[in-house]
Amino acid sequence: MHALNQALQAGYAAFQRGDLNAARTTLKGFSHPKAVHLLALVEKAAGNFDDAERLFKKAAKSDPQDPEIANNQAVLAMQLGRNSAAEKAFRRALAIKPDFQQAATGLGRLLIDSKRWEDAGAVYAPLLASAPQDVTVRYGYATVQLERGAAETAESMFLALLSSGNDAPQIRFMRARALLELGRTAEALDELRESYAQGPSDLCLRVYAGALWMTGDRNGFAQLLEAAAERPEIVITAADLYRQAGQADKAVYILQATRAKVTLPADAWTVEASALIDQGKAQAAEDAAKKCLAEDPDNRLVKGSLIASLLMQGKADEALEFTMPMRKAEPDDQHWIACEATALRLLGSDRYKQLNDLDRFVRPYVLPVPEGFDDLKSFNEAFLAVLETWHPYQTHPLEQSLREGSQTPRDLTSIDNPVIRAFVQALDQPIRKYMEEVGHGDDHPLTARNTGNYRIAGSWSVKLHGGGWHVNHVHPEGWISSSYYVSVPEETRHGDDRAGWIKFGEPPFETSPATPPEKWIRPEEGLLVLFPSFLWHGTAPIHDDSIRVTAPFDAVPV
Repeated sequence: MHALNQALQAGYAAFQRGDLNAARTTLKGFSHPKAVHLLALVEKAAGNFDDAERLFKKAAKSDPQDPEIANNQAVLAMQLGRNSAAEKAFRRALAIKPDFQQAATGLGRLLIDSKRWEDAGAVYAPLLASAPQDVTVRYGYATVQLERGAAETAESMFLALLSSGNDAPQIRFMRARALLELGRTAEALDELRESYAQGPSDLCLRVYAGALWMTGDRNGFAQLLEAAAERPEIVITAADLYRQAGQADKAVYILQATRAKVTLPADAWTVEASALIDQGKAQAAEDAAKKCLAEDPDNRLVKGSLIASLLMQGKADEALEFTMPMRKAEPDDQHWIACEATALRLLGSDRYKQLNDLDRFVRPYVLPVPEGFDDLKSFNEAFLAVLETWHPYQTHPLEQSLREGSQTPRDLTSIDNPVIRAFVQALDQPIRKYMEEVGHGDDHPLTARNTGNYRIAGSWSVKLHGGGWHVNHVHPEGWISSSYYVSVPEETRHGDDRAGWIKFGEPPFETSPATPPEKWIRPEEGLLVLFPSFLWHGTAPIHDDSIRVTAPFDAVPV
């Protein structure tokens, strides 16, 4: 035992001063779980993750009641992206030691990263009660509140952290996000400017540039991206922002110019492939996507670009070869279903007609008159007045489908307003009728998930103006998608040029042969259109002097 204690002390001292070889030499030959555990930490610090993982397992097997071993095993699993294993290890550590704050904080962070907001809240609430002054706990709890729609609570918590001297850039960034949701754009821009100056990051650049864009500050947007394009560590995000702003040529140029000077990560090919698709250069996009996959075979984003580039060239069989493994790996992702459908359509497959049965799956309903109103006309007038207060921006978000318009920055279901609550309540009847009418069946990705119950997974409002339209798109994380028409321009209601009409079945890129829209619906105020989230859908532009306001939402099964 004396020799073990000496080895542990010497090994830990070497580990602390960064002499990993000395630590390794000292600890090897000891099988005690504490020595194996410390050696696992040494190998982790050295970047030998396979050895570290093996040693953590060995230590945990030798001493399954040591919470430190379980916690560090979880941290490594989380670092390696093995979230399921990480969660099990964190929960094992907490089962051994329920007040183990480090393990609880790690579990909370994992759940946040996994977007499991309710589960994360269940972890952070007792943490905050037991450690109300802990900065990490307060930050985590505020983050959960923001993601659960409590922007007011989150903003006040982030402000309190800043006011007490915690000036980390990520706290300013998160407060800015809360302020954006609350429509307090000037304050948000101040925080984003300061956060970005403290430490430029991809995420802050994306949000900061997006806010400048939506508020109409084109000079500020251009200056920010010009400077970011000179920084190799964030040039990929800068290029993607150029692409989203309609400057695909500039996106390709800065990536190629930077690649001539430094080695860029594989993600650069992802953005370049997307930009080339926007330019209609299908073969070049295919080449870029395959270069990315050669470096990063599991890059799911570039697989979408590769599939699109193949469909553009009429290579439907090859597109399916890349699509079907993704369909199997991520069966609920609506984008892969849309890719499969487009490939089947190009091949003339009967399966396409069954998958995209537009008469069966695209259904219009008249919204029941919401509680507290005499008719839909009075409701829509009240709803429009409320929504107008939540449209603070001059133009569309960069990452969304609308063009020449604005989108509310906050999930409508998180806003405490009686008119919005009445709208959400009125949706229940048509949603349930839709689920009943489309039915259940394991042979279709919509009906296979039909449990007869649902929840609203997101709701927002879109205001199109001045020739605005939606590019064709899907809702990857949805199940049932929708469009509710609050205000419809005259030419949409009565014109014959389909201005403002919603269309289905046409992808956002030109295919070979062409795949034009297969169904059109003329919007009317008070009309609710429900359809599978995997259906390509978009709109024809409205006229230059018109306004069109909708309140879409996504529903998912429960």
